[in-house]
Amino acid sequence: MVDIVKLKNGLRIVVDPMPALETAALGIWAHAGSMDERNEEHGIAHLLEHMAFKGTARRSARQIAEEIESVGGYLNAATSHQRTGYYARVLKDDVPLAFDMLGDILRQPAFGDDELTKEKEVVVQEIGEAADTPDDVVFELLQSATWEGHPLARPILGTPGSVRAQTPDSLRGFMERHYRPEAMIVAVSGKVETDQVIAHVKAQFDDMPEGEGANVRSTPSFVGGVEHDARDIEQTHLAIALPGVASGADDFFATRIFADALGGGMSSRLFQTIREERGLAYSVYAFADGYEECGLVGAYLGAEESQTVDAAKLIRQEIEAMATSVTQIEIDRTRALLRASLMMGMEGPAARIEANAGQLFTFGEIVSPDALVARLNAVTIEDIKRCAVRALDGAFSIAIVGAGEPDRVANVFS
Repeated sequence: MVDIVKLKNGLRIVVDPMPALETAALGIWAHAGSMDERNEEHGIAHLLEHMAFKGTARRSARQIAEEIESVGGYLNAATSHQRTGYYARVLKDDVPLAFDMLGDILRQPAFGDDELTKEKEVVVQEIGEAADTPDDVVFELLQSATWEGHPLARPILGTPGSVRAQTPDSLRGFMERHYRPEAMIVAVSGKVETDQVIAHVKAQFDDMPEGEGANVRSTPSFVGGVEHDARDIEQTHLAIALPGVASGADDFFATRIFADALGGGMSSRLFQTIREERGLAYSVYAFADGYEECGLVGAYLGAEESQTVDAAKLIRQEIEAMATSVTQIEIDRTRALLRASLMMGMEGPAARIEANAGQLFTFGEIVSPDALVARLNAVTIEDIKRCAVRALDGAFSIAIVGAGEPDRVANVFS
């Protein structure tokens, strides 16, 4: 049974015991990501995540690393467009230590000048590594074209210039605005007991003051456009984005089934048509990205430049076909894959805390596996057809890295 407790300052705690385990996973998520950055703060959400492990009022960066690894534990963090999470995996007896360390890095970060200077350069190297990875770049370009003019269009990592411009004061300012207890969630799963978890969380966060008013995000608009990075590489990487729905929308589960039936597995339409029948690409898949305020569906492939226009035509043709002739058999097959993925994920405490925190942010409640399966089972042929029609009705984005003719690809979706 999942327990949800809310402290007096608004901090929510989700406890999901798995008594048969000997380990636990715990995480703290702030409803703060790259979407919340001001122009002069580009990349600060991700940099802040890095700096969390670079020293506190009580521990140096080295002490943080040595202390968690001395008990065989694991600390990490991740930043998305919408939120930032800090999490730990430990043996059951080390849960108090993990809470103490997470509380320490979030409540008492040092933000020392020397550590910040070094870590900014580490992030700059990370930006360079991403820039050298074409299938990362193509999705950054796709975001830029799709959500032009909104923070969602910017890379999460920032730019070398924007990262180097950050200071201890700018990091503290971002934390003060966004790391507010009413906009944070603690999620725990594994060999834990609810009362003990609540006591640990209270010890670290009960005195955390509430923020001054809610932070309001602007809703992105699907602008659409074409981006091309014509670098000299062996393959051409093509990504296409089309209108989807927000993660809390009624059609979200239908959109997931639509995207996975289109290109989510070896039996999907794109895999069978583009790879198996035509041999146009080694890697090809479809995706559905649902944010809290908006969403998109799309497809990616890596191919020889001469094949990209034909492959784009096949992607459109398969979407058009799904708008008129999607079958119950492929819906049922895709639903089975999603259901199995859901159930397999629930067997691990790390996946459970991620899912529970995400559901609480999105829906305001925890949706049981049975209820999620029921939502998947409720999707009909007409729902999938509606998702396909929506995808082709309106704006689109094209991103290409490598040789190619973006105008010809764009004409396929015009």
